[in-house]
Amino acid sequence: MSVFQIRQGGTGAILWTGAAANEIQAMDAMAHDAGYYDHSDLPETMRRGLKVEALTFGAARGQASAGRMRGGRTGQLVMGTAINDRNLGRATG
Repeated sequence: MSVFQIRQGGTGAILWTGAAANEIQAMDAMAHDAGYYDHSDLPETMRRGLKVEALTFGAARGQASAGRMRGGRTGQLVMGTAINDRNLGRATG
């Protein structure tokens, strides 16, 4: 699994960070954490302009193994706040 970060396109606010197999599953996990069934249930105004990015940690961009983590799908709905050290440590450890 890769670690993804979803941002609001207009403001750059971080909406969710967590592990998922691909971008669609990351958007589904974000929506589920926000109380929706999946990303297709999000209001159109929220869905429009979402930016999904696979994160890398301590490796050059483009390496297939960068940003990997063990375990199942995990995530943190952050609603525009910075990721704190505890969450970042969980994502990299």
